[in-house]
Amino acid sequence: MSQQLLETIPHRSPLFKPLPRHYAEFEKISVICRASEAGVRRALPEPFEYVSDIIEVFAYYCPKVVDMAVPGAPARSYVESGVAIQVAVDGVTGGHVLYEYVTTDDAMAPGREIWGYPKKVADVSWDKNDKTIISRTERRGQTLIDIEFTEGPASYEKPVLQPRLQIKKIPRADGLGYDVHQIVLNKLGKWTLHETSTGTAKLKLGGTEFMDPLYELGVVEVLGAERIRAEFELGYGEIFKDLNKA
Repeated sequence: MSQQLLETIPHRSPLFKPLPRHYAEFEKISVICRASEAGVRRALPEPFEYVSDIIEVFAYYCPKVVDMAVPGAPARSYVESGVAIQVAVDGVTGGHVLYEYVTTDDAMAPGREIWGYPKKVADVSWDKNDKTIISRTERRGQTLIDIEFTEGPASYEKPVLQPRLQIKKIPRADGLGYDVHQIVLNKLGKWTLHETSTGTAKLKLGGTEFMDPLYELGVVEVLGAERIRAEFELGYGEIFKDLNKA
């Protein structure tokens, strides 16, 4: 089946445009950590299998996001943060984003509706100063992610976090099950890495028992950190498994 320029809602002025998107300028810091195995297992959704207690805590700065299907539309920008873990399902190993926060609704909605990313709107800062980048994520009066990256030598093994494997769940309007319950597989296209550097990081995860309990992951050790500058295209994903039919 060929892909179409799918419309979303509202009809007259959809919240997000059809894909693909070109991330013309993209900067990311990643902190690779050893977490609590019990904390990772507690957050792991079914039917994913546990792989490792090594996790990634990240923050993105996206200053120029272009909707390629809508020539002439102004570029957009936002900041993002989150936590990714390693998972396996049906013989495929990849990365699953457990928590994800963005600064705009038009970055949140397609992430949730198309791929099943667990995006929520939050205040995510990005402060860059020479060889240091500080990013703080705050939502509903709680500091959820606090990263201070400092460029420098580091040696560590990167976890397998691609492709992304997400659970997309949309409840029925009558509450009787799910209209959509899928595992979605997603890959980045036309990836070009422009710059990379290693470093160290200070990290804190927060939240509460009732909302965004990132602290449950129980970070035990920061193994290393990385900064990259890149560009890529983001297109539609793949329905890896329909859990309504499983």
